[in-house]
Amino acid sequence: MVEYRTVRIPEELVKTVKKIMKKRDNLAYRSHSEFIIDAVRRRVEDLMNSEYDLEKDH
Repeated sequence: MVEYRTVRIPEELVKTVKKIMKKRDNLAYRSHSEFIIDAVRRRVEDLMNSEYDLEKDH
């Protein structure tokens, strides 16, 4: 089972996400939360796949 945490996101960002989802109804997201989770996941993947070495930070 997946566990979730609460993350505070600026209201303006949430409004922007909702506006995008409304204008682009072909997106496969069921909610703005799903959109935001996917956006964070993609950013993390980008950083993990870049030359940036996370081990150097610790």
